[in-house]
Amino acid sequence: MPPEIPLPIQYNPYKHHFRFLQNEIKEWRVNDWIVTEKAMLSIGNNLFDFYLGNLTPEQICNSSLNYFETKNITTQTAFNNWLGNSEWKKITLPDESKWLIKQGNHADRYIHIHPAKFSKHTIRVRATTLKTVLTLCVHKIPISDDGEQNLQYVNKHRISYLQLSPIKSLDEEDSGILKLWQLFVNAAIIS
Repeated sequence: MPPEIPLPIQYNPYKHHFRFLQNEIKEWRVNDWIVTEKAMLSIGNNLFDFYLGNLTPEQICNSSLNYFETKNITTQTAFNNWLGNSEWKKITLPDESKWLIKQGNHADRYIHIHPAKFSKHTIRVRATTLKTVLTLCVHKIPISDDGEQNLQYVNKHRISYLQLSPIKSLDEEDSGILKLWQLFVNAAIIS
């Protein structure tokens, strides 16, 4: 858990926070690949919601904690009572993004938060897509005007660094990899 995630929050910015990963890419570029690879394990292998908004992980956590404090939910017992028989509940943060609140896996991190499906400032992402794009960005691979060249870049990095199968095409209109790669590249140019 990154140090900016306060107790009792359980939140994984490696799989749920775009700007956090932009900063991580800068760090990963100067580290050995083994450090990056270990961090990418936190991303897992599922489909998930990925936050693109301006709130930092710390602001997201503090806004969530503030929500609970205003409702006088300041203990695990109070949280369990609030959650009741529900598997999850949804709250809205100051930027109008919606977040799912579930029971955390750890006694000291009993409030598990992650972006809600189709919430404002979020997109749906496959873990392998995100890992592929992060690997390309860490290695400073530019997006080419040549679609075949992009496919070669993608497959080389999927095979060499992630031990993932190659893909058959990067259809310009439907490629989640290409869209996410472009998002990271454009953000790097802007920031």
